[in-house]
Amino acid sequence: MKVAKIIKQTLFYIVVASIVLVILTPIYFLVTISFMSDQEAYDWPTQMIPSFFNKFKLEMIDNEFLISVYSAAKKSYVTIKQSSSFEDIQKFVRNKTNSTIKKELFEAQVKKLKQLILENKDKIELLRSERDKIKRQINRLTVETVRLKSQLEIAEKANMQEFIDMIKKQIESNEQKKSEFEKDLEKVIKELDEIGAVHFNVAKNIFDNYINFFRVTSDALPALIRSIEVAILTVVISLSIGGMAGYAFARYSFRGKNLLKLSVLFVRMFPGISIAMPMVIILINMGFYDKPIGLSLVYSVGQIGMTVWITASIFMGIPVELEEAAMIFGTTRRGAFFKVTLPLALPGLAASAMYAFIGSWAETAQAIVLTQFNPTFPVVVYQTLVGAKGLINLTAAGGVALALPAVVFTMIIRKYILQMWGGVRV
Repeated sequence: MKVAKIIKQTLFYIVVASIVLVILTPIYFLVTISFMSDQEAYDWPTQMIPSFFNKFKLEMIDNEFLISVYSAAKKSYVTIKQSSSFEDIQKFVRNKTNSTIKKELFEAQVKKLKQLILENKDKIELLRSERDKIKRQINRLTVETVRLKSQLEIAEKANMQEFIDMIKKQIESNEQKKSEFEKDLEKVIKELDEIGAVHFNVAKNIFDNYINFFRVTSDALPALIRSIEVAILTVVISLSIGGMAGYAFARYSFRGKNLLKLSVLFVRMFPGISIAMPMVIILINMGFYDKPIGLSLVYSVGQIGMTVWITASIFMGIPVELEEAAMIFGTTRRGAFFKVTLPLALPGLAASAMYAFIGSWAETAQAIVLTQFNPTFPVVVYQTLVGAKGLINLTAAGGVALALPAVVFTMIIRKYILQMWGGVRV
């Protein structure tokens, strides 16, 4: 029995851990990419942890500065800019790596580099010549190997076994020579780095992508404020109408009550985009098109039904005798509701508020249809994704910024949610 119990518990924890991993892994990668520079975001394989410093290598080629950044994915330095102007290098490096090289640091490294070059000038030229020669040999072998592989395919189709064996031997020989040349090239580059280049570290501006997102997307901040307005209005409308309807369903009996209670969920059976299309005409006639109040009204249509069901269940769980006792001691029905029933119903109202806020905050399809010049923040993030042409780190930063208000709102009301589930008491 003990063994069976241990096996069941182990399986249970494995299932729970798998579910948590499936949920958290995409979130972790989204947050990680949002902190990556352009250089890191397009390195493959993508790093699990973003760096906080960038390693740079500075060389001098033909009286120009050549700066490279270390790629953790490639395990080598990648050239990013060659120029004689410090301002050009600083600007390009900032955009590419999210690091700002200060002029004092750069001048100090240039002075150190010139001293190294002066001391090892002849050896540097010899090593560079040898490096270029090895690269040419590697390129020649690569081209020849590609040609031989094409010939091998033709020979295999013609079933020419003698040629097949001969070509395979030649390919194997070329691959072996290429491997030897690559080892020699690695040694030459390492030696050249020691006497012809300087290395230095610069801290990365970890929040650069978030700053750039709001800087590049000029409508991002106003859209964020509009989204907050829309979400708050949706919560207020949903709780006001849905809460009162839920109380009525819980406390009063009338003909068609069950049918009416079921009918409030019908609207949630239709896609939001199908409701948004006819609502365009209605909102234009009301003067609410492309305004936060218009979006809030449309979002509330779907949220009210859920609020009615949640609050009705909560109010039904609160004994009516508590209200009657309060009225016996002299309060009115309205006073009994606000002083007794409403405080006890706060967990349900908090849950309804959370669903309404998250549902309206993340809505994109309806917002695209119902806005034109005043988009919400999810629409701005979506447009950035469509028009960014590969700037996935900026889009990831926008996605994290989009999630933060919903997380903050949920954390604010979490104690009421926990109370509803039998957790903490308030």
